[in-house]
Amino acid sequence: MGSALHYHYRCLRLAWGFLARRFVHCNLQVTYRCNFKCQICDFWKTEHDPKEELTLDEIRRIGAKLNTLGTLIISLAGGEPLMREDLCEVITGLSSAGHFPILITNGWFVNKTLARDIQRAGLQEISVSVDYRDPAKHDAQRGMPGAWERGIAALQLLLKHRPGPRNRVHMISVLMDDNLDDIEPLIKLSRELGVTYMVNLYSWNRGAKARRTPEAHVTAHLLELKRKYPEFVTLTTYIEQLDRAVAEGGIGNCQAGRLLLNIDDRGNVARCTETLDEPVGNILREEMAELRRRLWRTQQEKACNQCWTSCRGFAESMFMPPRLRQLREFYQSVRGH
Repeated sequence: MGSALHYHYRCLRLAWGFLARRFVHCNLQVTYRCNFKCQICDFWKTEHDPKEELTLDEIRRIGAKLNTLGTLIISLAGGEPLMREDLCEVITGLSSAGHFPILITNGWFVNKTLARDIQRAGLQEISVSVDYRDPAKHDAQRGMPGAWERGIAALQLLLKHRPGPRNRVHMISVLMDDNLDDIEPLIKLSRELGVTYMVNLYSWNRGAKARRTPEAHVTAHLLELKRKYPEFVTLTTYIEQLDRAVAEGGIGNCQAGRLLLNIDDRGNVARCTETLDEPVGNILREEMAELRRRLWRTQQEKACNQCWTSCRGFAESMFMPPRLRQLREFYQSVRGH
C-alpha cells in the first residue's frame, strides 16, 4: 500500500475509533532509562537494564496485536525514548502495523541525522519539553545543564528535517506551580521557531513527588492565550477543565481503560501510567480480546479522578461538548503547519 494511501487509510480507521468510542490512544513505554534527573519524575531514580526492555520483535508483535483494536495513536514513552538505538525500527514497525507513532523527548540526543531518520521512519508527531523561558530555570528543573539550549536546537533540527507538514513538531510544557507566567513567552518563542505549542498539567500521583500544580485559576488566562495565538494548539476543552482539575485533584469518570491504555517496557498492560502497579495482564502472553475485557471491567469498577494529563485529556476532550469544535481543532492541529 502506497505511503499516501496508507496514511489516509490509518486516518479513516482512527476516525472510526473516535466515532465508535473505541481505544484511540496507547502509551507504550519503550524504555524507562533517562539521561536527565527531572524534579517532576521518579523513573530515573531506579536503575533500568536495557536487556530487560521489550525487543524490537516484541514491539512489532505488540503493534500487530493492537491493530485488532483499530488504528491507535501510540505515544512512545519513557524515560527518554531516544535512548533506544533501534527507535527508527520501532517507529517503522508500528507505523507499518497501521498506527500513528508520536513521542515526547527532552531533545538532548537530537542531531541532524536522528531528526531526519525518525520522522522519515513514520513518526507522526514529536514534542520537545521546554518548561521555562529562562534557560537556567529549565536546566535546574530537568537536572541537566544545557537542557534548554539542546531542547531549542532539537526543535529547530526537527522542523528543518521533517518530510512534510503532516509531521508535526511541538514545544510542550508541563504546567506547574511556578511557570504560568512563562507560557506566553514560550508561545512567542514557538512562533519564532515555526513550531506549535502545547501544555500538559503536572501529575503528582505516581511515586513520591511534591504536589506542584498551579493555582486554581489558570483556565481564563490560557483560553485568552489560545484566542491570541494560533500556535497554541492544545484543545480548548482540555484547557476548560484545568481549573476544576486543580481544585478537585483531577477530573472524574476517567476513561483510561476504555479510550486509552498503557503498556510498560516488559509488555504489562494497565489503564495508564498512574496505575502501573495494577496491570491486567501481559500483551505478549495473553489475547488482546481478554485484555480489553479486563481493562473495560477495571475502568467500570475502579472510579478514578486522580489526574488530567494531556494523554487522557486529549482522548476524553474529543467526546465533550461541543464535539464539532473539538473535531475542528483536532483537524487544524493535524493537517500540518
